[in-house]
Order: sequence, then C-alpha cells, then structure tokens
Amino acid sequence: MEKPCFLILGNQLFPRSFINDFKETHHFVMIESYELCTYVKHHKQKLLLFIGAMRQYAKELEEAGFELEYHQLVFLNSSIEKPSKADIEGEKEQGFTDLLARSISGSKKIKCFEIEDKFFERKIQSFCRENKIELEIEESPMFLNSRKYFEDYLSSVKRPFMANFYERQRKEHGILLTDDGKPVGGKWSFDSENRKKLPKDFQLEYKQPEWSYPDWFLDLKEQINNSFPEHPGSLDDFCFPVTRRGYLKLLREFLKDALRDFGKYQDALSEEHNFLYHSLLSPGINLGLITPEEVLQYTLDHYKKNDQEIPLSSVEGFIRQVIGWREFVRGIYQNYSERQDEENFFQHKRKLGEAWYTGQTGIPAVDDSIKKANQFAYCHHIERLMILSNLMLLSEVEPREVHRWFMEMFIDSSDWVMGPNVYGMGQFSDGGIFATKPYIAGSNYILKMSHYSKGEWCDIMDGLYWRFIENKKDFFKKNPRMKMMLGMLEKLDADKKKRIYKAADQFLENQSIFK
Repeated sequence: MEKPCFLILGNQLFPRSFINDFKETHHFVMIESYELCTYVKHHKQKLLLFIGAMRQYAKELEEAGFELEYHQLVFLNSSIEKPSKADIEGEKEQGFTDLLARSISGSKKIKCFEIEDKFFERKIQSFCRENKIELEIEESPMFLNSRKYFEDYLSSVKRPFMANFYERQRKEHGILLTDDGKPVGGKWSFDSENRKKLPKDFQLEYKQPEWSYPDWFLDLKEQINNSFPEHPGSLDDFCFPVTRRGYLKLLREFLKDALRDFGKYQDALSEEHNFLYHSLLSPGINLGLITPEEVLQYTLDHYKKNDQEIPLSSVEGFIRQVIGWREFVRGIYQNYSERQDEENFFQHKRKLGEAWYTGQTGIPAVDDSIKKANQFAYCHHIERLMILSNLMLLSEVEPREVHRWFMEMFIDSSDWVMGPNVYGMGQFSDGGIFATKPYIAGSNYILKMSHYSKGEWCDIMDGLYWRFIENKKDFFKKNPRMKMMLGMLEKLDADKKKRIYKAADQFLENQSIFK
C-alpha cells in the first residue's frame, strides 16, 4: 500500500517540529514549477529566494531522514550539463498538478498545510477531486490565529477595523497588558509617536547582517538570470537569508541593534539609506522559515530584559505589524478577496508603462522607490503605501494593474498579502471594506517625511492630488474624514491651481509612464 503524500509548498517551509509526526508515515513531495514562477513576472530576487530556500529546506529534510521526492526545474538543474530545447519546452508546458500527479506515486491521499492563495487552493482541490484523491488539511503555523477566529471576529462587529481587531488580539494573547488588563503605557497604539523625519545630521548605526551563500546557490543565481530575462529586477544586490537559521539570526540582530530606533523612524523616507531600522523579516515569515509566534515571543522576551533601553512605542509598533496588520490582512483576504478582486470603486482605467519599471517618472521619491524595488525587491510600508500606491491612485491606474505591479516587484508578495494592501488600503478600490478613506497625499507629505528638495515634481503631485479631489467631489462630500478637503480646494489660488493642473495633465498625457 502506497504511503499518503505530504505536499510541501514553497511558502510552507515550516520548522520541522510541525511535520516530524508524519516523518515515518508519509511520502513528502516538493515541486519547482515553471507555472508558479511565471503566472506573474515575479521579481528575479523572489524567484531566487523561493527556489533557493526550497532546495536548502529539502536538503535539510533528507539529512533528517525524511522520504522526499523533489522536482527541480530542468533548466535550473546544474546536474544536467545542458538540457535540450525539447526538455526545456516540455518542462514549461507542464503545470504544477501535472508534476504533482507524477510525484505522488499512486497515493490516494494528500496532506498539506492550509493554502493561503485562493487561486492555488482551488487548483489543488480540483486536482484531488478529479483524481478521487482525499485531501487532508493541516492548520498553518504561518499565522497566530485560525481562519475561524477571524470569522468569529467578523460576526462580532458591524465592520472590520484593524484598530479594534488589534486591541482584541492584545487582550486575548495577553500582550503588553497591565495586571488589570489595560494597555501598558495607557493606550493601545503609539502610532502617532512613530512618524519622525530623519535628522539632517542622521548617521545610521544599524547595519543589516551580511550572508554567505554556497556555490550551488551562486549557480542558481546565474541560471535564474538567464532563464527569466523578462522578469523585473536585478540579482546583483540580493541580501536576504534563505534558511531558518539565517532568519533567526536576522531577528536577533534586529532586536539587539535596531528595535530601539525602529519606532520613531519607521515611516521616515531616506534617499541615502535603503532599509533604515526595518527588520526585513517579512520574506522569511511569508515562506514559513520563521513563524509569527516565534517573532512575537523573541520580541517580548527581549523587551522584558531591556525595557529600560527600548521605547514602548518601538516594541508596540513592531508587534502591531506582526499580530495586528499581518493577521488582519490574512483575515480580510480569506473573507473578502472575491469582492476585492472584482470591484473598481473609482472606475479607474489607466495602465502602467515602462517608467514604472525603470524609475523615470520624474518624481524623485517615486523613482527612488522604484529603483530600490528593482535593486532589492523591497520597500518599506510607507514607500509602498504613501509613495508608490499613492501616485498610482492619484493617476487613476486600474486596480488590477496596480495589484499586478506590486506582485511583480516585491520579494514578500503573495495574493493574500497584496489583495487587501492594494485594493483595500492603497487604492480604496473595494469602496472601503475596512478603510474609512483613501490614503492620498500631495508633495507636502513627502517634504515632511524626507529631505527631498522642492522642485517641479511638487506641482505635478499637488496637481494630481487636487485634480483627484475635484474629480471625486461627490465621494468626498459624503466622507466625514475628507470633506474638509473640498473647502480647501475652493480656497486654492486660481493661478496656482491652473499651474499645478497643467503640470498634472502634462504628466498624465505626455510622459511615457502610461500607455
């Protein structure tokens, strides 16, 4: 009798403690798939991270005595000196489930962890149904909460809001609470204290750890460069760990040397520094190499020992990202993704052009963020929301076009991540499932949070900003948080309005960034 199959996906590289119980009873399968590499044009660094981490994880499973079948893409297999053109084309024509059918060795039972991205969950469910295979699902350690937990939360509120969800999380998990159940420090969020601009004489003391990679990984890097030339990004400055050990070290270094200053500068924009005090843990958490429970426990333990040195606002701000926003986004995706995928609240229709990949829009902060994304496949949350997504919204780009771009450009992207972040927060294209207003800003926000100099770009951004508000007057009239902007629009100097609208129109009509 064939052993049941345990399918491990590329974003389910969990600590072995979660699969040890199945070591003797299951045949493990891992698959590299051209289909999954190309369903969007993922950044080359994302492909390198995924495949590199999968291969390292598989090596560790085999060394630990797991029975594993691992499918390598033929054109990324250094043991094959030069695969034929026919072999390569044949590989590209095979979908993930074709490879899965070959790998399960006739088994009629597949076990796997919860699959977060719904398009792929449906694919596996259909495969099992069509082949009369029993599919058993294990709860994912990628999140603190079960899917039912969020469903119960939704049934207890009129509308989902991150703030009340986060408060509930803190209470139920007993995090940063006083003995009588109140928030330490007297309030649940210190977000208002975490919006400081970098000083003019700022010197960054924290240095991200550097990583060494084995020879096979360097070979893989070259193969990905050659095999996916149309995908965005460069591999020259890849700087992420690809192992569990690496992400645990990254977490410890962040807590020891960066958490202290993380809070106050987490929203700051910098022309000079790529990562500031951000942890860069999101790729590892989203691959399963380190769990949010571990991140939370390490952070709380470190704070307990160093609470005189680390501001409460820093530790609270970091924990809010892990147990608040990340868990909330997952819940929104699981319950509202179909609606978010379909809606286009503002009826935007523009398409992104080449300048969004080369960083030549003419707006310095936007171009720097695009170039950073190309170089590192990473930007921090404010660069994503208030720089990149903001300009796309003001420029009336079609929401699915925005979603595709974010999926392509970032190393930590997944459908479950980008759906709520793009449709719900960045573009407000779902009409406000959980956000109360669109997140838009003109040049003043960038000037306030950075040291960029004023220039012609200010007229472009301000023109796009006020033009957007004028075009959406009916919406803003009904929004209590935004209707004051209409009064400010009416008071706008006529000559200035004419000048900035002209700059905005020229940007939209004459620049190469829109097809």
